[in-house]
Amino acid sequence: MRDTTVEVHGRTIALTDLGDPDGTPVLFFHGAPMSRRNLGDQHAEFAAAGLRVISPDRPGYGGSDPAPGRSLTDGAEDMAALADACGLDRFFVAAHSSGGPYGVVTSALWPARVRGTVLLGGVTDFAWEPAWEGYSPDECAMMRLPDEQAALEWGERHLGARASAWPEPDRELFATRYVPHLAAAAKEAFAQGVGGYTQDAWVQGRPWTFDPATITGPCLVVHGEQDTVVPLAHSEHTAELVPGAELRVLHGHGHVTVLWELPDLLTALREPPTDP
Repeated sequence: MRDTTVEVHGRTIALTDLGDPDGTPVLFFHGAPMSRRNLGDQHAEFAAAGLRVISPDRPGYGGSDPAPGRSLTDGAEDMAALADACGLDRFFVAAHSSGGPYGVVTSALWPARVRGTVLLGGVTDFAWEPAWEGYSPDECAMMRLPDEQAALEWGERHLGARASAWPEPDRELFATRYVPHLAAAAKEAFAQGVGGYTQDAWVQGRPWTFDPATITGPCLVVHGEQDTVVPLAHSEHTAELVPGAELRVLHGHGHVTVLWELPDLLTALREPPTDP
């Protein structure tokens, strides 16, 4: 695994470069609060699958410079420039949780470059009113604030260590060797304080200003059957917005455990079965 930085639009973006350096390229969008190191312990699995996974910190997370006033579409512009900096022409997109909208917008705005998309427990467009139902009350309060500055001030006042009600599959995962890795990756998210996370949450609450129907490559929308963090309705709604998207509900999975299905899901997208 290589941990490095690139310069994009005058800002530093920190990223990890995992798996096979000569493999099929993938851009991965982490959840919130999380960081570029989210997938670090799957390096060997991605390498064995012939996948090169580039995972950047979003602005204000980890080692990436903040970008005040940014939007989802700004994120897609950054990712096109990041792909150029990494020497990528065409690539797959994968995204988890709050990274989901960044996966959707990148695939929608750059359809000629994105070969396919995997969305894992991703949040959907909060302009769809049912998206607010069953979602974290704290995040909803932050996302409904009138502007980004108010969200940042809210985060400074209210964010701290709080217990989370994780699904049983995720609790079992956290009881294994993955705990130190995930804890370190989450801690890195706050290397610059809470600003990256609070901005991310506030941007997440803004209506999508792009059309997911412009996505042309294959799209897998995946959700853990026991996910209690992001409601299944989010994945169902996103799957309806993307033409030809396939919704898969994974039995026995929670919100986080689906990440370990990513090498197989990307392989299946890259190597679809052929008719006899």
